[in-house]
Amino acid sequence: MKIAFSVLFLFVALAFALPQTGVFVDVRDGHEYRTVVIGSKTWMAENLDYRTKESECYDGKAENCKKYGRLYTFEAARKACPVGWHLPENDEWIRFKNFIENSDGKEAAWVSLKSRDKWDGSDRYGFDVVPAGRATDEFVGMGESAHFWSSTEEDGDAYGWHLMPPGDFARDIDPATNMYSVRCLRN
Repeated sequence: MKIAFSVLFLFVALAFALPQTGVFVDVRDGHEYRTVVIGSKTWMAENLDYRTKESECYDGKAENCKKYGRLYTFEAARKACPVGWHLPENDEWIRFKNFIENSDGKEAAWVSLKSRDKWDGSDRYGFDVVPAGRATDEFVGMGESAHFWSSTEEDGDAYGWHLMPPGDFARDIDPATNMYSVRCLRN
C-alpha cells in the first residue's frame, strides 16, 4: 500500500511538473504553432511567423523566418496575432516573468526559458525562446538575444521585453520602429 501511494504521488507530481502543451493552427496561412500553459495562461510556444506589412525575416532570408519566426515593428505586432489571441500587455509579461522567477529564481529563469536545441537552455517550461535577434537600423543579435513586443505603448514608443546576456528577462521602452519577435497569448 505504501509503495502504491508513493508511485501514485510520483505520477501526480510529474504530471504537474511537465508543461501542458498543445497545437494551434493559424487559419490565415495554415501555419501550425506549438502552445504551452504557463501559470494559467496559454502562450504560443514559438515566435509568430505570419507575414504582414512591416515584418521581415532576419537579414531578409526565408530560412531565418522558418527557424526563428518573423520580426515585426510595433504597429505590425499589434495586428499580427490571429483571432482569439493577442499581443500580451506589459502586465501579462510581468505576471509571466514573476511566475518563472518565483519558480526557478532570477538567475535560473534565464536558462529555463531558453531553447534546448537552438540555444543553450533547458527550456523547462516548453516556451522555447530562440535567439532571433532584432532589427533597429540593422539586423543585430541573432544567436545572442531574444526580443518581444508587449502591446503597451508610451509616448509613441512601446515596451519591449529582452532576454539577453548576462541573464535577465527585462523590459525597456523602445522605439516603435524597432523590429522584434511576437509571442501571442490566448484571449
